[in-house]
Amino acid sequence: MPVIKEYGIYVAYPPTVDLRAEGLGRYLAAFLKGSEGRSDVRFTIVCPSWSNDSLEELFDSEGVPKDRFRVVGPRGKPYVLYAYEAWKAYQQRDRSSGRLKHIGRAIAAGVTQAQTRLGRRAVQVNSVSTLLLFCIEALPMAGLFLLLAPIWVPIVLVNRWTAIFRGSIRRVTPKVAAKKNRLKALLDQPQGIGFVQRLFADMEQTETQRMQRVIERLRGVSAWYCPAAFWPAFNQIKAPRLMCVPDVVLTDFPVGFSSVNGDYTLQVFENVEKAIADSDNLVAYSGAIKWGTLVDRYGVDEDKVSVIYHAPNKLDRSVTVTGFPDPEKASKNYCRSILSQAFLKGENIDYLAGIKNGDVQFLFYASQFRPNKNILSLLRAYEYLLRSRHVSLKLILTGNPRHMPEIQDFIVQHRLEEEVLCLPKLSVDELAACYKLATLAVNPSLSEGGCPFTFTEALSVGTPVVMAKIPVSQEVLTDPVLQELTFFDPYDWKDMAERIQWGVANREKLLAVQLPTYEQLVQRTWQDVVNEHLDILDRMVSQRGAAEGIS
Repeated sequence: MPVIKEYGIYVAYPPTVDLRAEGLGRYLAAFLKGSEGRSDVRFTIVCPSWSNDSLEELFDSEGVPKDRFRVVGPRGKPYVLYAYEAWKAYQQRDRSSGRLKHIGRAIAAGVTQAQTRLGRRAVQVNSVSTLLLFCIEALPMAGLFLLLAPIWVPIVLVNRWTAIFRGSIRRVTPKVAAKKNRLKALLDQPQGIGFVQRLFADMEQTETQRMQRVIERLRGVSAWYCPAAFWPAFNQIKAPRLMCVPDVVLTDFPVGFSSVNGDYTLQVFENVEKAIADSDNLVAYSGAIKWGTLVDRYGVDEDKVSVIYHAPNKLDRSVTVTGFPDPEKASKNYCRSILSQAFLKGENIDYLAGIKNGDVQFLFYASQFRPNKNILSLLRAYEYLLRSRHVSLKLILTGNPRHMPEIQDFIVQHRLEEEVLCLPKLSVDELAACYKLATLAVNPSLSEGGCPFTFTEALSVGTPVVMAKIPVSQEVLTDPVLQELTFFDPYDWKDMAERIQWGVANREKLLAVQLPTYEQLVQRTWQDVVNEHLDILDRMVSQRGAAEGIS
């Protein structure tokens, strides 16, 4: 029996983050699956108490063997998080009620200080004993609320009755619709709410301290890997550490990200910079990030940074159908049935429900909505193709338009509600079905950490791609003919439109040019990625042992 070496993986996403919808989540699942060929390796994942279920669901959906990992972390999710989740569910109810302006400001001012203190104490509640202490401290606050009840209870009742008579009218006014969309956006990304932001910050700080105590009790973990640079607390681990820096897009798009969750985004940026500054060893997905970002911009010693390229993401297993006279036709019929189910997740559910059997022709871009993803340029190119060039295809996106109001505004202002279909939080099977049925996949992103997965995901199911000409893509897709036919200038929406239109009209030609490069890329596997990481971790362990021996 070989000796099993154990390595740690550190994940510390904040509350409410669903790892199934995060690129890092899919990367982590692919990484663990890539370790299947290593019988001498096992991974211990340490995460916050609120991420345990999300990780388990992610790995189940991605088919990660359970013998590849164990998930450990602090016991007992903070009770205040249960309260927040209940509040969020209540606020998301479809209701429109009146508001009595100005009344209640004095009440809010009177309880703000006590609320802040209780919030800091509440995030530390994770056992019966700490709950009792919290209740004792909360008694004066509860008394204050009871004292003020004769004021705020009538206000609530008036608001409820007003909603009955005025709700239908207010729902159709643009001002109210805008407020409703902003509320939904805040609930989707609660870090934008001031009080919740402070609450989450305190909660995360307390949880990382609890995670550190869990790590200190672990025995037998040789070295640690952190797949993102968001969490400077990772550098507190007293063992060989390897941190991945996929990218630092906040430095490239400070204006765009400044409007996303305000101070919270600034805090994330500061955390990334601190994590990089305090790190011992780093890994990037591309030479562009190593040299352009880490060495040149942050002054990191080049010997401390390794480059490990992605392995391709393949989706063909999710949509392959066998045992029929025409497997390709059967596969597309199967994909249409999956797409019909995915439509139920769409923003424009009334319209999507009317599309029978998923029978629609479309362009496809799989990405969350973030400033570096260049969604507005894609929308401008699409609107031009639709209205001026008469390219009659839908555009399916996988982000939530409420996360970037300017995207929602563009769709509404240009009357694209029935042309641009947003389907967030797709499963792997639904993602594969979208790629399979798409006429053309598109990736307009201005910046990525490595060559976008769009290329291999689309080609794995027989769909060609057009992409932005950015350094990380040029680094991997080096064939000159492929570059000429595939790439467009991401800063020129008309060039994007021209390349999309050409790709639609010359689909088979584009596919024939791209498939040879795809076949070369798929020779690299996720086992190769895992082995290269383990080589670095083993070298770090050996260097630590040698240094301790000398001392």
